[in-house]
Amino acid sequence: MSTPLVSVLIPCYNVEKYVEESVNSILSQTYTNLEIIAINDCSTDSTGDLLRKLAQKDSRITVVDNEVNLKLIKTLNKGVALCNGEYIARMDADDISLPTRIEKEVAFLEANRDHDIVSTLFYAFNSENPAKKTLHHSPLTDSELRAYLLFKSGICHPAVMIRKRVFTELGLKFEPEFLHVEDYALWSEAVYKTKVANVGEPLLLYRVHQNQVSSLHEDLQTDNKKKVFKIHCSHLGLPSDSDFIDVYASVAECVPLHSSLKYLDKCEEFMLNLLTVNKQKPFCDNAYLDRMLSVNWLRLCANSRVGLKVLHRLKQSPLYKPENYTSRDFAILYTKCTFKLRYKKSLIYKLVFR
Repeated sequence: MSTPLVSVLIPCYNVEKYVEESVNSILSQTYTNLEIIAINDCSTDSTGDLLRKLAQKDSRITVVDNEVNLKLIKTLNKGVALCNGEYIARMDADDISLPTRIEKEVAFLEANRDHDIVSTLFYAFNSENPAKKTLHHSPLTDSELRAYLLFKSGICHPAVMIRKRVFTELGLKFEPEFLHVEDYALWSEAVYKTKVANVGEPLLLYRVHQNQVSSLHEDLQTDNKKKVFKIHCSHLGLPSDSDFIDVYASVAECVPLHSSLKYLDKCEEFMLNLLTVNKQKPFCDNAYLDRMLSVNWLRLCANSRVGLKVLHRLKQSPLYKPENYTSRDFAILYTKCTFKLRYKKSLIYKLVFR
């Protein structure tokens, strides 16, 4: 296997607790032809000092200090311009890459020249209980990821490796208007210009803590996801008015915006139309899309809060396919419908399902 230079881009802001372990996980990679671009975004703790000490021990590390706090998106775009490698690997300063991550991602991109983006599965863990790890699955192939990306990001950003030509030739970048979902927006644009994939094994330990974007900015993140959905609408020839996007978001989150059978009708219409569009002008694996929408339909009905009468509506739909559901899915469905549980909000929900 050839060994092209890989630039590992690590934005850093107030991560003194984690940054040494994170950077050392890259220095310990089995793949050694690396440069590490660590950008200190005006940290107010000892992050900068720790980075400089690491750089003194390994010449592959370049520490860049922002003069002003640029925050993540501008720091990422600045970092991309500083990267010299054919491949750019992303890394967050609080996560841990497993030793063969870079080697296996390079091997994939070298063997699949029509793909420009590859990530991996990952384990999530909490700093307070690092021994307990949860494996997160995403589709592996381009055709299935295209379906998945219609609704959520199936590409783990801190585990991703990107061919630099995505930025220099395809003209993509991290856009400020997609704040807190900038990675999801990039993948959603990319799938209309190139191919993406996941390596089928977990090669990153993803740290979960209270200071993450998903914890601090959930509402803004949800609003900006709707902007990402408009990217897909534009490419697939779908409407993008606010009512349509609200239905789109309801299907993506499996939570109807309004608690009524009439609104479920709108969600069903959206999903059936999406299947028709994909059959007429294939964009993704239709069998995978069909299966995914079938599961979403069950969950939409379970989260509708209209009571047991939704069961009849559920089974009326061509989206209802019992072979796609587990016994646990049905148990959750009947429990939620019986008690009209509000998704994630009610005490019963938290006791039974979280």
